Amino acid sequence: MKYASALLLLLAACSEGGDFPRLLPTDQILADPALPAHAQPVAAAPEQVLTQADARAAALRARADALRGPVVEDEIKARAAN
Repeated sequence: MKYASALLLLLAACSEGGDFPRLLPTDQILADPALPAHAQPVAAAPEQVLTQADARAAALRARADALRGPVVEDEIKARAAN
């Protein structure tokens, strides 16, 4: 009986009704991934992507630096104190 309940549990876990990923053949799982069409220019010119990423990072750092400082300006604090 112990083996029968384990077998039923195993069969229930392998049913098609669940939200489980589809099983793939081993050769398909171990194959090198194919790049999607939109990634082909990146594979051809990775230095361009690095340049754009560096420019984006510099822009974000500058934006973060601009946000540093007091949240409430001194003149507003002075007005609220009166």
